[in-house]
Amino acid sequence: MHASIFGPVIQHAFAVRDMNAALAYWIEVMGVGPFYRIENATYKQALYRNAPATPEYSVALAYWGENQIELVTPTSDKPSIYNEFLDEGHEGLLHHMCVTVENMDEFRLSVDASKFETLAELALDPAGHVLYLRGAGQRWPLIEVGEFPPAIYELFNRVKSASEGWDARDPIRTI
Repeated sequence: MHASIFGPVIQHAFAVRDMNAALAYWIEVMGVGPFYRIENATYKQALYRNAPATPEYSVALAYWGENQIELVTPTSDKPSIYNEFLDEGHEGLLHHMCVTVENMDEFRLSVDASKFETLAELALDPAGHVLYLRGAGQRWPLIEVGEFPPAIYELFNRVKSASEGWDARDPIRTI
C-alpha cells in the first residue's frame, strides 16, 4: 500500500450560492450545528491560477462528529475557485477536503508537481498559508492544505465544543 503525502481529512467543504438555504438544510434536515458564520473573509495575499486575486466569500463552520463541515459562498463575481466550481454547475456539492500541515515549506517540497496543480494560494493574517490543489486528471473536489495559526485552531476547537451535545438552540452564530 502506498502512503499518502496528506494527513487525515479534518474538513469537508461545500460551495453554495445561497448560504441561508444551505444552512437551513444542514441544520434542519441533517441536524448539524451550531454553525459559526464568518462574513467577508479576507487575506493578506491571494493567488488564483498564479495571478494576484482578491477572493471575497463568506463561510459557515460546524462539526458533524469529528468532521468539520464548511459552507462557502462567494460574495462577488471575481474569479475564484468557488465561482469556477459554481459556474460549472456543482452547487452544493463537495468542493474540497482540508488537511493540515505543520510546515508549508516542507510540504511544498514533498508535493510532486506532475501529480498536483496549485489552483489557489492564500496568506493568512497574522500567519499561515493555504493551498488548494487539484490532482492530475481530476476536476473536483480539491485538496485544501492548511498551515494554520493558533487562532484558527482555537476557532475550530470552539466550534467543535459547541457541537458536542448541541440542543438545536442558537443554530447560527456570527463571528
